[in-house]
Amino acid sequence: MNGRTGVVLSVGNEQYAVPADLRRWLRLRDGTCRFPGCTRPAARSDIDHTKAWEHGGPTDHDNLAHLCRMHHRLKHHTLWAVEQEPGGVLVWTSPAGQTTAPTRRPTSARPPPRHPNHRKPRPPSGRATRPKTRPSRSLAGSAI
Repeated sequence: MNGRTGVVLSVGNEQYAVPADLRRWLRLRDGTCRFPGCTRPAARSDIDHTKAWEHGGPTDHDNLAHLCRMHHRLKHHTLWAVEQEPGGVLVWTSPAGQTTAPTRRPTSARPPPRHPNHRKPRPPSGRATRPKTRPSRSLAGSAI
């Protein structure tokens, strides 16, 4: 548990499912898919156990990271490998044996930026936001 926030950061090997407060904490920590260069928002990515839960990997913040579906499949179905160091630092190794520089999204007090598709539409600048009212017609010239 985080002493400042009270967020449960680990449930160990007792359960596979990630509790809601830990999911939110990870989404803020990661911001995006953790594969180098990927910008898919964490909110649209899977949470992956870096060391598989069925192989003893705990359900905790130092063994979980967001991966978009494509990079999640890459990790599990190809020769790419990933190690997670303390603090959420990921080190990826390609099938050719090349290792990426450790990747860690800097944490901040502000939530991650929203994906452009999540923005509320705004009217173009210089245009009115409400339709103009039409002048009322005079009933003087109409036949009743």
